[in-house]
Amino acid sequence: MTWILGLIAVVFLVILVFINIRKGFLKEKYAVLWLTVSILSIFAIAIPQFIPFLATNLGFTLPANFLFVVTVGTALFLTFLLSTDISKKQKQLEKLASEIAILKNQINKKS
Repeated sequence: MTWILGLIAVVFLVILVFINIRKGFLKEKYAVLWLTVSILSIFAIAIPQFIPFLATNLGFTLPANFLFVVTVGTALFLTFLLSTDISKKQKQLEKLASEIAILKNQINKKS
């Protein structure tokens, strides 16, 4: 029964990602991350032994520890992507503000 709930949640996430891409609320580079998480979740739901097998082979004693590390790693990666995106937007905003100030100055000189 739990796998049905997990599958419903993943399908909902995939639909949400596609809706947000179509509306322009979500960039494709972030959508790839969310779709990758969705695909891996479907894989983990379809084959319940996959996570314990992977955790054991990577040296984790508990599958929960493995999932925690993966979750924190994904959150850190997403935070890094967002930070670089914000930095890029900040530079563009500063450049745009400078260009507007120059244009205003030129208009004021002509008046």
